[in-house]
Amino acid sequence: MHLNPPAKHQHGVSLIEVLIAIVVIAFGLLGIAGLQTTALANNYLAYQSTQAVMLAESMVDRMRANTEGVENYLLSPGSTPSSPAKNCATAACTSSELAAWDIAQWVSMVGGGKFTNLPAGPQALMPDGKASIVCSDSPCTRESVRIITVYWDPDRTGASTYTCKADVTTDYRCYRLTYAP
Repeated sequence: MHLNPPAKHQHGVSLIEVLIAIVVIAFGLLGIAGLQTTALANNYLAYQSTQAVMLAESMVDRMRANTEGVENYLLSPGSTPSSPAKNCATAACTSSELAAWDIAQWVSMVGGGKFTNLPAGPQALMPDGKASIVCSDSPCTRESVRIITVYWDPDRTGASTYTCKADVTTDYRCYRLTYAP
């Protein structure tokens, strides 16, 4: 005869073990949420960069189509062109009028803005978008290489300088493309 009853073996899990498992899973889910947020931000920046590339290439195509008026494709960084004199979609235009039309239409796609003689078209594709077309040399001649730049403020933090340094919060991001007539 046994004086001591047999030892009881524990079956299942204790409340402490369950709580520890929940904490470990919660930390894992927080890490995944952080990665997801970073991935979304990087994906949006990649989208903006793609838009900038397409816009710059669009201007190069416009310049190639109007080689007679290539000297009229100039725009200072951050400036807004004047409205074109004619609607070149419905009226015959000279090469200089077509250049003004192209620039106004392009600027409206880059950063918005209302121009007379332009039909309602796509909204601005870049956040706080700006654009420029400058010559690589001075004086600017018909044969000068043009530098087409699309600027944008990806974080909408109020960028105000045009040196294209991504690590400076007051600086626009940019994409540059050259065109040799």
